[in-house]
Amino acid sequence: MSFGAHLARIWRRRFLVAAITLLAGLVAFGATGGHAGTDYTGTATLVTASQNSSPDQTAALSTGYVAMFIQPSFQDMLHAKLGLPADVSLTAQTAAQSPIIFVSATGPDAATAQRAAADAAAEFLREVNANLQANREGLIDQMRRAVKADTKAGAIREPAEIDMQDRINAVNADPTNDLQLLQSNAGVTAKSTGAKRTIAMALLGGLIFGGLLAWVLGAASRRLSSPAELMEKARIEPLVVIPPGGGTVAELQRERQLRQLAAIVALLDVPKPAVVAVAPVERMPGTDEIAESLARYRADHGARTVLVHADGAPAPLDAVEGDIIESVAVRWLLVSSESGGRMHEVFPVGDPQDVRGLLGIEELGKLVTSLRSRVDLVVIRSPAVSESAESYMVCAVADRTLLVAGAGSSADSVVAARDQMERVGVSLLGVAFVERPRWRRAESGSNDRTATVWGSDAPNRPDPTPSATWATSPNGDADPTSQDGRRPTASR
Repeated sequence: MSFGAHLARIWRRRFLVAAITLLAGLVAFGATGGHAGTDYTGTATLVTASQNSSPDQTAALSTGYVAMFIQPSFQDMLHAKLGLPADVSLTAQTAAQSPIIFVSATGPDAATAQRAAADAAAEFLREVNANLQANREGLIDQMRRAVKADTKAGAIREPAEIDMQDRINAVNADPTNDLQLLQSNAGVTAKSTGAKRTIAMALLGGLIFGGLLAWVLGAASRRLSSPAELMEKARIEPLVVIPPGGGTVAELQRERQLRQLAAIVALLDVPKPAVVAVAPVERMPGTDEIAESLARYRADHGARTVLVHADGAPAPLDAVEGDIIESVAVRWLLVSSESGGRMHEVFPVGDPQDVRGLLGIEELGKLVTSLRSRVDLVVIRSPAVSESAESYMVCAVADRTLLVAGAGSSADSVVAARDQMERVGVSLLGVAFVERPRWRRAESGSNDRTATVWGSDAPNRPDPTPSATWATSPNGDADPTSQDGRRPTASR
């Protein structure tokens, strides 16, 4: 599939993409709505005292203090001890590889933020220095016990006590590892909460996720939506793609493709007259028009054409209208609404006992045989393959069969129809793909006829009209006339 086909797959599910994008935006709006506005961050600075440590050791110690400060348990203790509001958050960081520690508090206003930062820094300093002082006192106590033990053993007491006092003074005078307050008020900064940016990022993320989801659903679905998917999922290249039509340009494109299909049929390497069956894989909008359009285009080019309606139940006798009516086979009527025209249609005759037209289909072979000697092309509208097993019987009497798939058709149904046609010996012309139809201009066609027709096989018919024969005029046109020279007409 081309890049455009992948984009088209996503575009066909654009409402899903839009829904996911909107949902992501609403979630982001709800999450940031209570925090919209400006946050204030107050800062206090501490410094790690060091006399005998190298700079890298001091920097490592500062990093350890920061790790201690940002621990959730320590944060909870500070909040509880200082009575900070719930909307105030604390953090700390070092200034590069220096002994300076920045303690920051973020709050809803400048005063609260600065007060929280100063209090948190002071409390952190007290906690750290108190622990260090407790360690020093423990060391001093050990020295005193050692001196006392030495003097009991006979050592000279006074020099030992003097040495011990010197060591105690040195321990108390060494501030190594202590924290010292550098600035209790290092300033307050204001920063927007970024609610708009958060919502924008959420919308972008929702759009990307929705697009990916739409693509995955399209790739996983076995329903066809484009000719590219026919090639991707069914491994079948369409013989022709029929555009949906709609506006002026779209209708011209549709007409061009339908005429191309008619040209392909005209160039078929089959004995003339040719019999072509048009079988939709599934009954989809737009697929029923292919057979009629094919027959009419060939008639416009001078070919004597008959369109056989074998795609449904027998038509009621009052559902067909025409100027010329003739029984051409058992339970089949040939109708022409244009005297001397090249386009004719054949309909099955209604029978209360044959609601599905099975008897008429059994006689379809005889009908086609009788029509071959009269026309240049016979086009048969077959029932949908997925709905009627009789479609294979209809296609079997044709020289070539055109399968028709449309947007929404199942790829599995297309493959199954093709394989089954080949198994029963049906010669396939190819697969035509009908794109999803849009709004189109209303067109009159044979399906709009409503009149009463009396054929030779019609039950309960009135006085019979002389049977018609289809002769050929000197110029080669079909000229239906009655045996006594009069044209039979349908009762209106």
